[in-house]
Amino acid sequence: MPVLSCFNRYLSASLPAAAVALLLSTSSAVAQAQAQAQAQAQALLENYTPVTLEELANPPASDWLMWRGTPNNWAHSPLDQINKDNVDSLRLAWSWTMEPGKQETTPLVHDGIMFLPQACDFIEAVDATDGTPLWEYRRATVDHVAPLSCANRNGTLYKDQLIIATRDAYIVSLNATSGEVTWERKIGDWTVGQHYSGGPQVFNGKVITGMSGCYYINTSCWITAHDADTGEELWRTNTVPRIGEPNGESWGDVPNEQRRGGSAWMPASFDAELNLIFIGVAVPIPWGEIQRGTRGGDVLYTNSTLALNAETGEIQWYFQYIPAGNWDQDHPFERLVVETEVTPDVDAVSWMNPNIASSERRKVITGIPGKPGIVWTLDAATGDFLWATQTNYQNIIVGVDVEGRKGITNPEIDITEIGQQKLVCPTTQGGINWNSVGYSPQTNSLYTPTNNTCMNFALRPVEPTVGLHHASARSSVDIGPEDTGQVGQFASIDVATGETRWTYKQRAGIGGSVLTTGGGLVFVSDDARRFRAFDADNGDILWEQVLNSTAGGFPVSYSVDGVQYIAIAAGEGVNYRRHTPEIRQRGGGNTLYVFRLP
Repeated sequence: MPVLSCFNRYLSASLPAAAVALLLSTSSAVAQAQAQAQAQAQALLENYTPVTLEELANPPASDWLMWRGTPNNWAHSPLDQINKDNVDSLRLAWSWTMEPGKQETTPLVHDGIMFLPQACDFIEAVDATDGTPLWEYRRATVDHVAPLSCANRNGTLYKDQLIIATRDAYIVSLNATSGEVTWERKIGDWTVGQHYSGGPQVFNGKVITGMSGCYYINTSCWITAHDADTGEELWRTNTVPRIGEPNGESWGDVPNEQRRGGSAWMPASFDAELNLIFIGVAVPIPWGEIQRGTRGGDVLYTNSTLALNAETGEIQWYFQYIPAGNWDQDHPFERLVVETEVTPDVDAVSWMNPNIASSERRKVITGIPGKPGIVWTLDAATGDFLWATQTNYQNIIVGVDVEGRKGITNPEIDITEIGQQKLVCPTTQGGINWNSVGYSPQTNSLYTPTNNTCMNFALRPVEPTVGLHHASARSSVDIGPEDTGQVGQFASIDVATGETRWTYKQRAGIGGSVLTTGGGLVFVSDDARRFRAFDADNGDILWEQVLNSTAGGFPVSYSVDGVQYIAIAAGEGVNYRRHTPEIRQRGGGNTLYVFRLP
């Protein structure tokens, strides 16, 4: 006998008629509401349309299909329903409790469905208007040796797939409407520390990923391209050259098994016209050249930008920001592709190429690629240095070798023996870390969240046969020569001239990522749990919301049925509270916040 029929007979025998009628009516209303919710969820899934290559190249304004929104990594939404005039009315639309752990996610949105990659490869699909869950995927856990392996920064959408890169060094394709695995490929070996933190990008039908976690014994990293329909590997490019490979001599006579490091922590960018993929490479391991036995060598391609031919993976050009490397000053962050005039102001920039032939428009690679907090601008086609300027205080890079295509490091902080202590600015946390800058085409400006920090730094003895990471050095927070107590700063920098258009400074560190919008707004979060909207033109704060935790996620904007939303995930992330111990918060609290106008 059906359950509901049995229940009805029980009610009739034990309760007055009026009460029975009320309970049956309530039960029917609940069932009806559940059926309606299921129907709405089913309709969302059934109406999902495959994401085309054309949409990935030029995403609809309503969607957020990849890490920073577009292949050029601008972190810009053209949506302008939320603007300078009404942003002060922005309010919470809905929120969602997320998986505990390292929370560094980028929400993706297409056809009204939000996809949430979370810590340790837990994925949820939800209704983008209210958070109603649609499906989830949980990858089997592994006992990973790498402490950062649970960070999952992004996936990407393509056709009917959500493609992710995992902590156990796989690339996995999930069906976007069910969460079922459609293919998976093992790329690295998680048992020796390899993992993915920066997720995949799809460029011209190829999945591009950079291996990370290469800070352990006998591990190296690479960039790979895969067929997006099958996962088949198409090419592989090492981030640290082997003996006999081009520039392999920059590591001296160090054997291949001791050429460690070169993690590609963050996703790549792409320019279709140049057919070039741009990606950053991190530090060598161990951090110090006297530990590695590479004194006098540049140890390519660490701390570099690589421009790769998208069809073959061949390195078309490179630029190295810190040759040799000694202080854990990674340069693996996002590279932005911008077309602009190149007219650096000699009074505004720190260094410039004296041989810039003309101010004609050209494509450049710009942004802050590394921890010292310097904005670098290179010619995207050739890799030629154009100009660079400092944001936060730093004492690591003191010049540019234009012909040698590399930065010049400060000889006063050179480390020549184990235990020798130097004052180095910034700390290993960086003036900036993996939190990203943004660009607005309305102002032709970068928006840079950076921080003023310094440390006492010394290298430690290392054993060549054991795991390596932060054990290779020790550091402690110190006061820098220009310290004012103002740790965080947020600036607008003109991409054509290098001029700093405005700067906002505060006590709390600014470890959040940037979102710019067509409404003339710039969103960023800080260590004091504030999520703010700045006026892109003058730096005025137009709106702020105190969250439950610092926002470690990458903010995005999207629209559904003509309504614009701003979304950001709070919980953990980069912070500078070592320098501001009075700013406190509890750990955890991973929550997605979504805002809209009334």
